[in-house]
Amino acid sequence: MMNSPIKTHKALSRTHWEQIFSVIQRSYSIDNHLDFFNWLQSDVNEILPHDVVLACWGDFEDKPENGKLNYDVASTVSGINTQTIFGEHQEFDSCMHYLHQLWLNNNRCWLVINHLNDTKNEVALKACLPTKLKQLKSLMVYGVSDLRGGNECLYVFFSKENTFDVPDSVMGLIMPHIDTVLRKIQHLEPADIAGESKFVVSEAGLSAREVEIIHWIKSGKTNQEIGAILDISQNTVKSHLKRVFQKMNVTRRAQAVAILLNK
Repeated sequence: MMNSPIKTHKALSRTHWEQIFSVIQRSYSIDNHLDFFNWLQSDVNEILPHDVVLACWGDFEDKPENGKLNYDVASTVSGINTQTIFGEHQEFDSCMHYLHQLWLNNNRCWLVINHLNDTKNEVALKACLPTKLKQLKSLMVYGVSDLRGGNECLYVFFSKENTFDVPDSVMGLIMPHIDTVLRKIQHLEPADIAGESKFVVSEAGLSAREVEIIHWIKSGKTNQEIGAILDISQNTVKSHLKRVFQKMNVTRRAQAVAILLNK
C-alpha cells in the first residue's frame, strides 16, 4: 500500500527547530564520506529516524540490466553497505527503477510505503526488493530532478519500524541539504578485483578482501572511511593492511600506492 506523504500542520517545538537548524549547520562542514555517513546516522537520524539511506542516481530511462545507476549508502544494518550494492547491483538496480516509477506516478512528490511485510502490500514491490532489504518494514522515497544535468536522484530511507511518521515541513528543510552534501563529495566507485594489476592479484597474492582494502587506499580513503564502506571495524581494516604491507614488502600506505600506480 502506497501512502501519501504525511502532511501535518502541528507546530514543531522549539527543541525540534533547534535540532533542524543544528543539522543544517553541520551539513556545511561535511567534505568526505565518513562525515556524511556519521551525519546521516546521528544528527539526521534524530529528526528523520531511519536504519538505511540509499542514494541512487543516473539514467533511469535505461534498462536496469545495463547497470547505469550509481549508489551511496549509509546504514546501521549489518550486511548492507555500499560495497554490498556494488556486488549485487542488478538486484538493486531493478528495485530502484521500480521505486523511481512509483515516484513518477506520484507526480514526483515524496512518498511513504508502510508495512512492507503486510500481505496486502504491493506484490511487485515485495518481489523486487533485494534480499538484504526484506528485513526492513517501511520506506520513504524522495526524488530530486536535475534539469541542467538531465538526470535524477532518488533518496530511499528504510526503517525497521512499520511506519514512517515525518512532518512535511521537516522533509522540505532537511532533504535539500542532504542532496547538496552528497553532490559535493566524490562518489564511491566499485572495487574492480578482476581488473586490478597483475602485481596485486598474482605477485603480491592478495585475497579478495585485501584487494578491496587496497582499492580504497588508492582512492585516498582513511581507515575509518574504509570501515564504514565495507561494514567492518577500524581494527579489522588495520589487520588487513598489516598483511597487505607484509605481502607487498612495504611499511607505509604511501609506498603501497606508489607501487600499485607504477605497475
